[in-house]
Amino acid sequence: MGAQAAVTTAGRRVRPVRTRRCPLGVVLLCGLTTAACPAPDDSPEAQISGLISQAERAAEAHDIGALKQLVAHDYRDERGYDRSSVVRLMQAYLIRHRSIHLLSKVLRITPITPDLVDTPILVAMAGRRHQSADELWDIRADAYRFDLRWGLDGGEWRVTAASWRRASVDDFIAD
Repeated sequence: MGAQAAVTTAGRRVRPVRTRRCPLGVVLLCGLTTAACPAPDDSPEAQISGLISQAERAAEAHDIGALKQLVAHDYRDERGYDRSSVVRLMQAYLIRHRSIHLLSKVLRITPITPDLVDTPILVAMAGRRHQSADELWDIRADAYRFDLRWGLDGGEWRVTAASWRRASVDDFIAD
């Protein structure tokens, strides 16, 4: 897959980090994760927070139908992906990974306009369940930062674009 790079933190050597490309399907599977953002029930922030929570459960349950519902019909991103290519990537990811466990940290939910919301999220993905960020080093989780753009599509909030980059497990621990 990718190259291996040794990582050190606070003077201790930790496992090699795989440096492979994260497909956009993973962004949508794992970037749509639990938010802990208090907001009034009818606000865009509360609606997005609820959808993010639903998406995390859907990804862990391998429910492609529920995940597909969260992708806008006019989805386009800077890498040239459209809705059908993202759905295919999500399906392939679910087939390849029998066990998916997510740990997320929503950095913020920011309304841009009344019908656009940006949500940067840190997501750790692993094959076994983890309870806290402190366990991420031990279970070899892959960490990413996802920047999701949500838009109203037919009266429903859906992901209209996404980008991602590798993150450090330390990002989860830092406040």
